[in-house]
Amino acid sequence: MKRPSRPKRTRHRAAAKSRKRPSLAPDQRKTLESAIGYRFKDEAQLTQALTHPSLIDEYHGRVGFSNQRLEFLGDRVLGLIMAEILINKYPKHREGYLTKLFHKLVSGPTCATVGERFSLRDYLFMDASMRSNQQSQYDKAVADAVEALIAAIYNDGGIDAAERFIKKCWVFDDLEQGDADPDENPKTRLSDWCGANQTAYAVYETLNTSGPDHAPVFTVKASVEGRGEATAKGGNKSEAERAAASALLDLLEKT
Repeated sequence: MKRPSRPKRTRHRAAAKSRKRPSLAPDQRKTLESAIGYRFKDEAQLTQALTHPSLIDEYHGRVGFSNQRLEFLGDRVLGLIMAEILINKYPKHREGYLTKLFHKLVSGPTCATVGERFSLRDYLFMDASMRSNQQSQYDKAVADAVEALIAAIYNDGGIDAAERFIKKCWVFDDLEQGDADPDENPKTRLSDWCGANQTAYAVYETLNTSGPDHAPVFTVKASVEGRGEATAKGGNKSEAERAAASALLDLLEKT
């Protein structure tokens, strides 16, 4: 008597269990490790970091199959290392300045840019739909894999190895070039200058208000004790203060 066949779903699961999980070819692994500046002792760490969650069902994987848990850890390792890098690089800057730069450096778009530097997407294991699906703003799959890769390096080689990878591969120069935003509030920039130069913070004084009620003109003086002062006008007090701060910054940065 012919035995009844197993349900289709059961057959698929059984086949998936027997499938060998994906891994890099030796030449691929060598190329990637050369690009990131780290050679893995445990190849399983690298393989997991490169495995996108889209393959979990296909391989009947469990919680540790994809790179999601490594991504969670890598985000924290990246944050710790980046905070220490910024503290050491900018010893005179205030917490607000460091926080703004920190969020840029650990953001998803920045992580994606890092991954693009060594074509990380080409090494990822993902299903066909994800392979063709790249985000319009930034490649989230690559960004997540970069964080997972940091965790894999940390697990395999420790915090020093993870730090060396970040210092080698991160986009510090590109971000720092755009750090001084010309549209940023000059009062904030002036406060940052005061913090960096360990001086008293700026004081704003309204010297005069003139003109008709429907079109007043405010004259404001911005001063930093012992360093200089500048006066400017504006259609309201806030505008005049920003103009005075900008003028004072120009003066301070020339001296």
